[in-house]
Amino acid sequence: MTRALERLDALYAIGATRIGGSPEEDAAHALVAGWLAEAGLEVSVDAAGNTFGRRGDARVWAGSHVDSVPNGGRFDGVLGVVAAIEASGRTEAPLAVVAFRDEERGYGGSLAAVAAGGLPDAYLELHVEQGPRLDLLGEPLGIVTAIAGQARGEVLFEGRADHAGTTPMGARADALVEAARFVLAVRDAPGGGAVATVGRLEVEPGADNVVPGRVTVSVDARAATAQELDALVAAIGFEPARRTEPVAMSGAPLDALRAVLPGAPELVSGAGHDAAILAGAGVPSAMLFVRSLNGGISHSTDELSGEADIELGIAALAAAIDRIGR
Repeated sequence: MTRALERLDALYAIGATRIGGSPEEDAAHALVAGWLAEAGLEVSVDAAGNTFGRRGDARVWAGSHVDSVPNGGRFDGVLGVVAAIEASGRTEAPLAVVAFRDEERGYGGSLAAVAAGGLPDAYLELHVEQGPRLDLLGEPLGIVTAIAGQARGEVLFEGRADHAGTTPMGARADALVEAARFVLAVRDAPGGGAVATVGRLEVEPGADNVVPGRVTVSVDARAATAQELDALVAAIGFEPARRTEPVAMSGAPLDALRAVLPGAPELVSGAGHDAAILAGAGVPSAMLFVRSLNGGISHSTDELSGEADIELGIAALAAAIDRIGR
């Protein structure tokens, strides 16, 4: 087993659940700090709790996060941190390896870093794909060209609560039936690479023997460009309560990945990442995806990536950092 896999196992042993701000996340950061010191990097922690390991003027950052969702996977986030530590030993370029805090609940660490200033000239993030596309293509690595924007909100359907046994079918105003039609319309609305999901229904009064009188439906819509996201929101017909804009990967980091991985598949990330926060703040940023196995499952204990693919990813990350740092 490679050192990278051993370190992933060590982080996972802390717990499959490492919520931002928890003792488990604290323990993960302490473990990472020790590895950074072993790598000969100068370790520091900023006001938000982000952990850095620096060498030289550190105008290139590479890393990810070590927090997780409840019962999360062995690779999500943490692979990017472990890979950056490993890559630091394969290049002499000035860099900072960063482990951000609290990514899963809203990018707390990277947002704090942006607010504090002192940002790098370039940011690179290696991450498991969290989807099946690379595996379907038979490719170990992929280059991310953009991170999708997200629009989230709720739609309310109001009918009339009635007795389930005595109200004729033709006389009902069943809010859940109307909500069900909407769920199917959300499924059918996306085009191209856009996606839309209903993940939550709140049915009132929520009794077996009562016709539903009120239903609240969640909507999560995602697309690679602002225009595509606008069109998707309009097609679904809802008013987003929260929206994050798509961001493009760009500049020297993207050029470096393309140079070291000629012909690699180029993908849009449907999931959000700390790279989106850095890119949105004007830092040229790029991401490298490592193939996910087990059907691309993620945010699950069944998440899996292969040892050979991980090694290829670390080598590509180190080569890209080296190109940028020349």
